[in-house]
Amino acid sequence: MKLSQNCFSFKFGMLSILSGFVLASCTTTPTSSTYERERYLTSFIGKSSQTIQSQLNLSQLGYQNISAGKLSPDRLTYRVARPISIPIPMADNPAMGLGSGAAVPIPSSSNRYDIDLNCVIEFRLKNNIATDVRLTGRTC
Repeated sequence: MKLSQNCFSFKFGMLSILSGFVLASCTTTPTSSTYERERYLTSFIGKSSQTIQSQLNLSQLGYQNISAGKLSPDRLTYRVARPISIPIPMADNPAMGLGSGAAVPIPSSSNRYDIDLNCVIEFRLKNNIATDVRLTGRTC
């Protein structure tokens, strides 16, 4: 009987750890909603590439420029990053028994994991005027 209780405690503890990872939410720098982001970027359609380069404020959308905009005859392309901070969860200690409430700290130098997710923003140009904007990457 004791072996099955220990096995159950171990399984429950592992389930708690996995649930913590799954339920841990990502935090990002302040960003706008998808609708606001698309509305802002589409407001540059019909404007010249010079106007876009001088007025586009990607930090307002929560992006960081990786490099300056790259201009070619038919497009203006920006590579940007969105910083994401993923909290590192605390797990219940399965050795303390069910419902003990004792947390096991996961050793690290920080309580979060910071990463930058990349995205490409591309304005399609015709005669140096933006006709379309596209975002490429799952993080846009």
